[in-house]
Amino acid sequence: MADGFDIHLNEDQAQRLKSAAEASGVDPTVYALQVLEQAMEDDWAEDFRRIAEYERTGESIGAEEWMQGLREAVHAKFKA
Repeated sequence: MADGFDIHLNEDQAQRLKSAAEASGVDPTVYALQVLEQAMEDDWAEDFRRIAEYERTGESIGAEEWMQGLREAVHAKFKA
């Protein structure tokens, strides 16, 4: 396992990172680490299952059904 490494950002990526960090009120390094930690904590299993199902069947859900699921998830998150 690696002890650590550096990541190179091009000029556009660096500027976008800086802007996002400033909007969040934190240092760009802190912001980048927070984003990486969140991404690594996310459970991707459901996403991969849905992709596999789509590739197998070619069927997807409609926009309205997707929006309803999003509304329910947002409501549940802010209700808690």
